[in-house]
Amino acid sequence: MGSRRIWAGVASAALLLTVSACSGDSGTGGNGGASGDGGNGDRASAAQAQLSDPDTPLRNVKALDDALLRAKDLPRGWAEDAQGDNGGIKAQAASCEGPCDGLTFEGVGNYQDSTGALVGTSVKAYGSKAAAQAGYTEESKLAEDAHKEDGAPVGNAYTYVKSGESDDSALRVLHFRVGTVVVAVSQEYRSKDTEGLERFAADQAKRLEGALRG
Repeated sequence: MGSRRIWAGVASAALLLTVSACSGDSGTGGNGGASGDGGNGDRASAAQAQLSDPDTPLRNVKALDDALLRAKDLPRGWAEDAQGDNGGIKAQAASCEGPCDGLTFEGVGNYQDSTGALVGTSVKAYGSKAAAQAGYTEESKLAEDAHKEDGAPVGNAYTYVKSGESDDSALRVLHFRVGTVVVAVSQEYRSKDTEGLERFAADQAKRLEGALRG
């Protein structure tokens, strides 16, 4: 599949994330995190209710593909976005250039929320929880034009970020970790469907937990 660009990551009106870029820095520098895994830790006890923190990695790429949310799983008014080069929902073996730092599989999902705004996911499965924690810490570091925001608990560790200055071009980004998997969900900031975003992310976290425990 090679490098694939999706709506997830840091800001601009059409900024795209290349899923072949791998993270995994074990540093614990300030990432503006809302809970756990190298964040400020002030809400570490507020992880998503009744969600375990599995140590086991996903068995294969099919397990990740099956865990990605599709049309029947989405909040009311949401839809898959299969249009253009950036459309679709799929998983693959890690396609890193250079060391993968424990990354084994990666997936992408492309959607439209109830307002028609674009939503993209980048899902990274690691071979160990330590590698996933390091990957989460690295991915959720704040860029210069980003700041953290409040939001409902998702996963075992989570960070909400507004990436970009203008509401018309910024992205609302939710980083979270479930066991050995790290997820980034990006929504166009102009969208008011934050409730749908939180439900989508919570459902994706539960689906990943089930795949890790299965």
